[in-house]
Amino acid sequence: MPLLLALLLLSLQSAATPGGYARPELLVDTAWLATRTADANLRIVDLRPRGYAEGHIPNAVWLDNNWIRNPKAPPDFLPAPADFEALMAKLGIGPDTRVVAYDERGGIYAARLWWILNYYGHADVALLNGGWTKWTLEARATSTDLPALAASTPFRVKTRRTGHATARDVLAAISTPGVKIVDARSQGEIDGKDFRGIKRAGFIESSVPVYWEDTFDPKTHAFKPAAEIATLYRDKGILPSDEIIAYCQVGMRASHDLFTLALIGHDLARLRNYYGAWEEWGNREDTPIKTKP
Repeated sequence: MPLLLALLLLSLQSAATPGGYARPELLVDTAWLATRTADANLRIVDLRPRGYAEGHIPNAVWLDNNWIRNPKAPPDFLPAPADFEALMAKLGIGPDTRVVAYDERGGIYAARLWWILNYYGHADVALLNGGWTKWTLEARATSTDLPALAASTPFRVKTRRTGHATARDVLAAISTPGVKIVDARSQGEIDGKDFRGIKRAGFIESSVPVYWEDTFDPKTHAFKPAAEIATLYRDKGILPSDEIIAYCQVGMRASHDLFTLALIGHDLARLRNYYGAWEEWGNREDTPIKTKP
């Protein structure tokens, strides 16, 4: 499909939905969720690192997002399918469960759950738009109760819907036409000033920086309209026809960029998360690193 036609179709599709999103089903509104927290087929997942015991969205379960990445399992760094199935069962997530994930940081943790659920074939997952930040700004109901976790049918890994990349894949993608390597990290990390406990700092050659926090409102943490998000990526040369490999330090900020691209209509099958991330790349001795002059 010619590029101009693809962009036009994406624009027309986006204009017909609130916020202009090509995939509005990837977000749920706080008002919508407030009336459905008791729905039997809905699992709300709280991914905040702390604060769950003090109060959470009614019927939300808590998940430590560190459980969905295995730093000792190169080259994929993914939990084994059987382990992931067991984890979803513990959360009460079955094959037909509608999952809504939230955190307090604009989706940095929730997006990684979105990405890995899609990777393992579960499509019915969304982020709460604005997350805990917007929920509490609106003074919506909270609870300290622990919900029942049983799912009627066990979760099973299915055909993946979104992609994964290894260090080898990233090496092959450097300066490759039609492939964009997206760096979701801070400018300090890219400039080689912020090491964050990693041996080497810098960036991957030909990578394009798109800071994940630029995609949402800093006050409410709700996502910006699709047109603003699209401009952010298009101005950096990232197009709907491109294959994307995103990276950060441990796969969270990269997941957020991938989620945002999916939200505005990019093909999920062309969105890959370099899950080893800078934690692997910067700690290896054989990976090329560029630094600012």
